[in-house]
Amino acid sequence: MQQQKTTHGARASRLAIGAMVAAMMAACTSAPPPAAQQSATQQSATQQPTAAAGPAAPAGGHGLSAFIGGFDANRDGVVTRQEYDAVRTQRFTAADTNHDGVLGEDEYVAEFAGRLQQQYAGRAQDDKYAGSIKQAHVRFKILDTDHDGKLTLTEENAIAGKTFQRTDTNGDGKIDQADGEKK
Repeated sequence: MQQQKTTHGARASRLAIGAMVAAMMAACTSAPPPAAQQSATQQSATQQPTAAAGPAAPAGGHGLSAFIGGFDANRDGVVTRQEYDAVRTQRFTAADTNHDGVLGEDEYVAEFAGRLQQQYAGRAQDDKYAGSIKQAHVRFKILDTDHDGKLTLTEENAIAGKTFQRTDTNGDGKIDQADGEKK
């Protein structure tokens, strides 16, 4: 019983520290991706994402609507490959808090936790929140393909390309409602 209390206390301490780090990370991840920081003239000429509040559902989730909500930085209902790559790169850079060019598991999970907390703003963290954090740890281990405990931008981009292609079910080079929810 005493060991359970100690383990629970240690876990609570780690969660509290993680929550503080995630809150700091949320401030870093709330800025629009670099592609969105162009002048209005450049944006209309190149159809780049416009400076919006960023993705509506920054932590994403499963399914088409969650994908669009997680990567549609200009909130126009369409995720272009350029927009998708810009958001992913911005998240990777923000997560690299020690600036060594790679993400450790703690950095990766803290960045995700910051985005998840944005979605939970004003709501209590529940079992779904805890499950999402556990899933982030699993996701890190999958993305770290050489299993060295470091996620490189190359490893991140390899899965990004596959994910975008798989989600673009109609092959038109963009993700929108025309791609249909997976059944």
